[in-house]
Amino acid sequence: MFDSDVELSKVANKSRKPVISYDSDSDFEDSKPTRAASSKRGSTRGGGKGRGGSSRTSATARRKETNDATEETVAEDEFDIQAKTKPKRGRPSRETKPVKPRAGRGRKKASVSRDISDGEDDGDDDYAAGANASRKRATGAKGKSRQTTFDEISLPPKEPIYDPTISKALAEQYPDPYWHELSPTTSTSDRIDLIDEEHQLDLLPYNISDQMAMTGITLSPDGTMLATFGSTGQVNIWDVETFECLISLRDMSEPNIDEFFVGQFTPNSEYLIVGGKLKDRKRWSEADEDNHILPCPLKVFNVLTGEVVSRLEGHSEEILCLKSVVYKGENYYVTTSQDGYIRRWHMDSDWVVLLDTKEVEDGVTCMAFTVSFVPSTGNRFFVASTDDHVTLMDLENCAIVQRFDPIYSSYCDCGKFVELVEQPLVQEIQGSAVAVDGSPSNPEDTSALPAASSNSSATEPSMPYAYFITRGVELLDAENNTVSSRPNTCTLHRLVYPTEPDGKFELQEVRRYYHDEYMSNSWLIRITSNGRYLLAPTLNGQVFVFSIATGQVTGILRDHDTIEVRDCKFHPTKNLLFTCSDDGTVKAYRSVFRPKQHGEAETGAQLASEEAADAQQKGLQLDSVEPESPQTVAVSPLASLKEGIETMAVHEVEPAVRDDAPPTSALSAPQNGSKCDTKSTQKSKVSIAESG
Repeated sequence: MFDSDVELSKVANKSRKPVISYDSDSDFEDSKPTRAASSKRGSTRGGGKGRGGSSRTSATARRKETNDATEETVAEDEFDIQAKTKPKRGRPSRETKPVKPRAGRGRKKASVSRDISDGEDDGDDDYAAGANASRKRATGAKGKSRQTTFDEISLPPKEPIYDPTISKALAEQYPDPYWHELSPTTSTSDRIDLIDEEHQLDLLPYNISDQMAMTGITLSPDGTMLATFGSTGQVNIWDVETFECLISLRDMSEPNIDEFFVGQFTPNSEYLIVGGKLKDRKRWSEADEDNHILPCPLKVFNVLTGEVVSRLEGHSEEILCLKSVVYKGENYYVTTSQDGYIRRWHMDSDWVVLLDTKEVEDGVTCMAFTVSFVPSTGNRFFVASTDDHVTLMDLENCAIVQRFDPIYSSYCDCGKFVELVEQPLVQEIQGSAVAVDGSPSNPEDTSALPAASSNSSATEPSMPYAYFITRGVELLDAENNTVSSRPNTCTLHRLVYPTEPDGKFELQEVRRYYHDEYMSNSWLIRITSNGRYLLAPTLNGQVFVFSIATGQVTGILRDHDTIEVRDCKFHPTKNLLFTCSDDGTVKAYRSVFRPKQHGEAETGAQLASEEAADAQQKGLQLDSVEPESPQTVAVSPLASLKEGIETMAVHEVEPAVRDDAPPTSALSAPQNGSKCDTKSTQKSKVSIAESG
């Protein structure tokens, strides 16, 4: 087709685009920055990698347009172009798109930027105002409300935890009389009032014993039965009139090892709820040097049948205290445990069915020992002995209200409120007991008293208060770990109530009770008081009787073996006092009046005549009372228990048994060799201290 290669080359050159020639190199150089600023690599659809886009205009026209745009841009702000960074390949520049502020957090950032821009030009303020306006529009477009700040939130008024007015009304509606039930305010009561040189405690000729350590005792609500708890997992119930063992309770379905420490009768004495320790029979613990501890439940026994009708699970270690209380018409148990928790159990009207349970919110306490409810608060607040101090807690909310300063160097394992018959007459000043008139009250017994704390006071406060007694354990001596680093004492406190809502309670130390022979550096020992005297057990088988008013030791009971005395209780209506010990016995005492001038010369015959006269006087009083009609006679729980036992004995007796067999032979036999019997013992070894 073509004659030569030259012709072919000419045709190819004609089909090509014409080459555009520039007027000068300077024109090309000026267009370079303008092209990068206007076209922006990859900014148009389909562009990228340095291409300017799909425009078909000539290079001269593009150069003219870009030069004009460059002059206008430099005129507006020549520093902005120099400050801009080179955009990334294939991605639009961040400066070309407005950043949408995040709702909620943008307000704080805008306020911070305004603080930083103080003193600068107004351009930044205008930009911030524009950003705020765009934020409002963007937020409104999404349909989301602006986040509310803490300043704009209106919280409902917080209800005070302690309000004196509310507590007073609650106490009037739901009185709490049991905390002062031992105070001798009733003339018809025969309870023990005085313990001194003329009113001595005599040991009764009965031995309530068992082949186990007696770790706790409790009385039925009507005072006719005494329950004893021990380390063999058995509960014995005794008649306080004849001191006969009525029945022995044991959980026969429990495959592991039970130990019972505490217990409470229900109000009708039909059930007995107990708690203590549950150990694995097949597993040993090297740390405890005993069987491995298991989660410890509360067990509810039917007193008549001896069956466990309910188990309350919640504590992981042994239960150390059990209290029953009625709050706002509802029934509750409160328990403490070695696991460090205090638990509230909401019970049904029969005190057997569990409705719910809750722990007190406390992540600090290691061991919780005893609880005592604060008087005149409607049973809402209680003070718990925790670790080395006491803690005020709220039963309704299961929360801690206030912690007080440590009282003892090791443990404060017992505390209870008492209603004092006589106001304390002494105060502690620099470690010595000084009477109100300035004379020493008892130098022999109080010379080694530790220094009183700075909040001790002898003057009565003008605000409401209640007396509170504690006992505790001190750290052992560092050399041989056998002697306590400080003398063992019991302490009388004054809990002063606040007069304003959510005010602070104040725990004032009034005085400490001490004696040279008082050694009680063993934990899980409980004290008691009748409002006039303080009974403090020891670790060597003794029980000290302190006068709360004077601090003097008015008596020492030395009838137990040289081992820990765990608990002691005054009978609320009878002339009886009970003590229990690890020696496996419970001792019963009664107060006998002996005039001082005739006390030493009195013989056994005279004592017997006095007892006969007392019995005759009581018989005359009973004869003078007219019998009630059969319709109004109430059957006591003790009579019901005896009748039920006799009924079961009739069905179980065999024909070979003699008809004249005593009914007590039909009682459930104590297990594991229990000496659930009544035997005469030696004469009491009560020593009465001389008054100072």
